Formats: sequence, structure tokens, C-alpha cells
Amino acid sequence: MIRYNQIKNHEFFVVLRGRVQNHFKENGLSIYAEDKAYAKAILLVGSYVLVYYSLLHTATFSQYLLLCVALGILKIFVALNVAHDAAHHAFFRSKKLNDLLLFVFDALGANGYMWKLRHVHSHHAYTNVPDHDADIKQSALVRIFPDSPLKHLHRLQHVYMPVLYGFYSMHWLLFRDFKDFMDTPTNNQGIKNHQTMELIRLIFGKLMYFLTMIAAPYQLLALEFHQVILGFIIMQFAASYTVAIALASAHVGHGAEFPEPDDSNQLPYSFLMHQIITTTDFATKNLLVTHLYGAFNHHVIHHLFPHVCHIHYPALTRILKRTCEEYFIPYKENSTLLDAIYAHYQLLRERGKEEAVLVMPEF
Repeated sequence: MIRYNQIKNHEFFVVLRGRVQNHFKENGLSIYAEDKAYAKAILLVGSYVLVYYSLLHTATFSQYLLLCVALGILKIFVALNVAHDAAHHAFFRSKKLNDLLLFVFDALGANGYMWKLRHVHSHHAYTNVPDHDADIKQSALVRIFPDSPLKHLHRLQHVYMPVLYGFYSMHWLLFRDFKDFMDTPTNNQGIKNHQTMELIRLIFGKLMYFLTMIAAPYQLLALEFHQVILGFIIMQFAASYTVAIALASAHVGHGAEFPEPDDSNQLPYSFLMHQIITTTDFATKNLLVTHLYGAFNHHVIHHLFPHVCHIHYPALTRILKRTCEEYFIPYKENSTLLDAIYAHYQLLRERGKEEAVLVMPEF
């Protein structure tokens, strides 16, 4: 079992926590969702339902494809603005209501139960730690971690990986949830066996998603089966690139760190400092990006205070920046979304060219 450095909390974190607590107290705010978050959730879920309804009543194939793109993008915005907070018990005060809200993931084709295990108990527990962070994985096709073997094909990963990212959502739908269910990356959570009901939920959720997104359009629209399948694939491509922007920008960009434990299985930083070192904000002054991505661009503060609803992150990020500056603590940010995307592209190029022992890929 790996562990964090047990250094006592720096004065910085004491001051930061105090300022964050004062923010809520002085403004009479709850750490949970406020009216803005409720309104946004209703707007996004309502838009998703409306677009889906329009898709089932579209008259032409071209309109169908456009609506598939819109549905794929909205799928991610709904997940990040609603279900993500629910996974952290940050939307409602009630744990039961948050757990119920996690079924939004199931309605979108993912499995809420597995997503929470992966994200909360793996990613947040061991952010960017190779082989421990289930959200930051690398396959044989890509080299992200600096100490991993460099293969010949990695020299072109900055060319082919942006294409392969388009299959991220499809892979999640068809394989990842099932694979992780069989080999759960819970990292020290002690979960060895899942309840049978969770397996039923996993299978039933997938079945319902494919029925609503493939069977229903095929039955109700005057489209050929291959046209419906093409629309579904395009929908997943749209979802994949929308979510890849957020995931790559926050943890896998130029200058990103991937701390590894030493021989005694101890990581170099304390838990809180580890979150700052391994996380990067992006486009924090862009209100559109902030609202659409559920403040995912204010990611450092999210990792420090994951139990707080995203609607509060812009204000808390301003507190974080000011406190970091006062205590000379490194704070990473890409000013714009394009800068963040380019930073990830830089990382792919750098990792593909670094000097290392070349290992021929196995086929």
C-alpha cells in the first residue's frame, strides 16, 4: 500500500482552509448546490431531453446527424455539471439523493457505481500516480509517464492519438465499465466483491442506453440501420472529444508531474500538496467554459475541496490564487482552452521523443 509523506500541514493549507470557510460563512452560503446549480442542471437535462425528442422526430438524415452531435456534447455537459458533483456528495446535502443522482451516469451510457469507485477512490486518492490513478491510464499505444518504455510508434503519438481519442466514449460504453467491474481499481478500499445488484444495474443500464440510442431511432425514423449506427458513432465521437478536452487539460499537459513512490512506498508530497503539484487549471476567466464544463477548469480547487459543489469554484479559485501567491506555492494554469489543448499536444510530442531505451511493440 502506498502512502503520502506525513509532513504536517503547511501554514498555507491552514490559511487557505480558513479563508474558504470564511467565504461560505460571510456570504451565508452552503457548500452544496445553490439555485444557480439547480437552474443549470434543469436547463442542461431539459436540453438533452429536448434534443433527444427532436432526434426521434427528425425528418432528414442530415438533421439526424446534427442532433447526434448535439446529444453527444450535451451528454458530457450533463455528466460534469450534475453527476460529477453527485459522485462527491456535493450536489445535495443528502447522501441518498446524491446516490440517486448518480443514475444520471447510467442514463448516459456509463455506470454510476463504477464511475464513482474509479474517480473518487482511485483518481482523487492517487492523482497522476502511475498504475494507481485509474483515470490517468496509458496503454501500449501512448507514452505519458516519463519512466515508461519508449517504443518506436510513440514518436508519432502526437499524430495518431488525437484521432484515437474519438473512440474514448465508445470504448467506455462497450469495454471499460465491464473490465473495471471484473478487476476493480479501488486502491486500498478493500472492495473485493461487488453486490449482484450492481452487476444487474451495469447490464441493464447499458442495455437501456443502446435501446434508446439505436433501437428507438431505427424503429421510429425512416432511416436505414447503417445510418442509425453512423449517427450513434458520430454521437460518441462528439462526446469523446468534448470530455477529452477536460480530462487532458487538467492532468496531462506540458509540465505535468506523475509522482511515484520510493522504495518504502511513500510518495514525495503530502496529500494536499500532491493535489496542487499534479493538477492544472485552464481558462478560469472564461465563463462559458466554466459553466458548460461544470467548473472542471477550476480543477485545483476541486481536488483540494471535492466535497464542495462546482458552482462555488470560481470564487474559491480566486482565494486559492491569492493564497498561493502570498505563500509562494506553485499554481499551474493555462490561460485559455486552446493553450490547454496545445499543452497536451506538447506532452505527447515530448514523451514520444525523450531519450529512453527503445522497446519494439508486441503485436
